[in-house]
Amino acid sequence: MSRTALYTTVAATAVTAVTVLQVSSAHAQNGPDKPVDTSAAVASAEWADNVTITVDDAEQTFTFQSDGIPDHGFAEKYLIPTDPTNQPFANKPADFFDVVNSADYFTETPIDTTITTVPTYTDEATQTSLGRIGVALSGAQLFNDYEDMERAVVALDDQVVHDHVAFLDDCNGHTLVDGSNYHYHGIPVCLTSRLEVEGEHSRMLGVLEDGFPVYANQDMNGAPIGNDSLDECSGHVGPTPEFPDGTYHYHLTADEAPYMIDCYHGEIEQASFGGPDNGPDFAAAAEQLGVSEQILMEALGTSMPPDFAAAAAQLGVSEDDLRAALPAPAQGQGQAGRP
Repeated sequence: MSRTALYTTVAATAVTAVTVLQVSSAHAQNGPDKPVDTSAAVASAEWADNVTITVDDAEQTFTFQSDGIPDHGFAEKYLIPTDPTNQPFANKPADFFDVVNSADYFTETPIDTTITTVPTYTDEATQTSLGRIGVALSGAQLFNDYEDMERAVVALDDQVVHDHVAFLDDCNGHTLVDGSNYHYHGIPVCLTSRLEVEGEHSRMLGVLEDGFPVYANQDMNGAPIGNDSLDECSGHVGPTPEFPDGTYHYHLTADEAPYMIDCYHGEIEQASFGGPDNGPDFAAAAEQLGVSEQILMEALGTSMPPDFAAAAAQLGVSEDDLRAALPAPAQGQGQAGRP
């Protein structure tokens, strides 16, 4: 696959006019208690060429399929921590990192997720986990703010640069340590630079897994919006170009953490540690360990309980770190709740 270098000239600032979608008058002044159908907005969004969107009106869902490679390309080189569990990274010396060429190191990560087109607002917020929390028009994934399960290390605040090579690129994105799962931890500026119109509200840049749309930090009339104007999940109710009668939606911000979405205000089904499925969230564990979910599952194998020492050696992490990422019942109760 041909990958355009991230630091080459970005597309001209002229933005193709986006047709404002008309929402049914039945949803006038849509608030949290008045759901809006997002299917038209999703179907007409400017998805990258490597993205396939399939809207199912009967099921009130859409399916997002992508190879996980953002259409804006990568930086030429990245810093990859040699021990992804030894956080934070910003205070680490150059020899703590490997310098990798993205064209050789980064890999495609097939994404196939189904998301509701009639999101339902809930008063009770649900924390986002590590791993994918949403999808972007570029074909890449949205992750929350954090690099650790304890939610103590904010990726954008943990930026580090050695010899002009950075941990996070100019798009506020990077991959996992194994070169898979490219994702954003903040406003994907390489994407929004071609979407935003000065003096206007941001265009939809993606959709969260709960179905609500996601925008950058331009509010009405292009005014920058910060965390003090948003709820605890970085959302609010208001009109947008795609929903002129208003709907609940999320904003990514640039003023201070949270930069990304750290909780859902929509109904969401997700596995969680100690959750209703009685098993660990392997996607979150993989993110904490800096590997892909597939590599984690292959290392754990099919025996119950897993051979943690062998799996840790295969993953290049300590056994303690592996066990910490996979709390009970995966640690020897015989039922790992594996998908």
